[in-house]
Amino acid sequence: MTRKLPLTDFRAVRHQLEPNDFAVSDGDDIAPTDLIDERTWAGITHLTDDVAIRTSDHNGIRLKLLYSLWSDWISAIGDPDHPDELYNCMLDAADAFQCVNFLLLHGYYRAAMAELRVALELVMIGSYGNLKPTDADYVTWKTSGSEFGFTRVRKRLRGMLSQEQCNWLLADDELASNTFRQLCNFTHSRPDSSDGALWESNGPVYVHDALMRTFFTTLSVYAICYLLVRIARPAFTLPEDSRILFEEDSVPGREAVAKAFEQLFKERASHG
Repeated sequence: MTRKLPLTDFRAVRHQLEPNDFAVSDGDDIAPTDLIDERTWAGITHLTDDVAIRTSDHNGIRLKLLYSLWSDWISAIGDPDHPDELYNCMLDAADAFQCVNFLLLHGYYRAAMAELRVALELVMIGSYGNLKPTDADYVTWKTSGSEFGFTRVRKRLRGMLSQEQCNWLLADDELASNTFRQLCNFTHSRPDSSDGALWESNGPVYVHDALMRTFFTTLSVYAICYLLVRIARPAFTLPEDSRILFEEDSVPGREAVAKAFEQLFKERASHG
């Protein structure tokens, strides 16, 4: 049986935005025209609500960090009035990172990992486009939706860069390549990376080990993406609060991340 949270818990009350809270609004909301029944609502939300409460009971600092990193990413996207080739890819990656936060909160760890793959691939493609905007395959990808996948772009981008530009980061079996390959396992729901494997149950359910795996993988993807952005925008300045990605020993691939940061940003990656 479920139980209601006490009203003293801020998570017990849902909120709805007013029409004027949106950038574009058609005026007042219309009254409900086909209201969901209570049983269906409960069937859809009870499990996810339970996971969200359990997750936020024990991971407040981690959730705050992920929210902060997403906010920083929004600020790093660039000038909407003067977008470069990377701008739209970073904008779409921001949506993927936002999905990661929501999915992790509600226990959809596999889906969160799949969204990290989306973000990493978009930033890889956008970085390549920034350095080679007239490339025929890139232009075709941009205009017709044809496939221009991560590995193909990674290899091409590496071939364009010098050692000083961190071309080693994009080599086979380096951090970017290995991280993307691992994320593909979740995108394709391979047997050891499926929802059932992560939950060891039907779900969603709160599984701390799966949450931690998703959390640390998210930190790693943010770090790789910022390194790619710096490659594509050599004058890019890292948001101050996101420096933690390059300072904490717990970030996966710490050695490679710190080496690339120091090479690209020309400053030490101090240890946390």
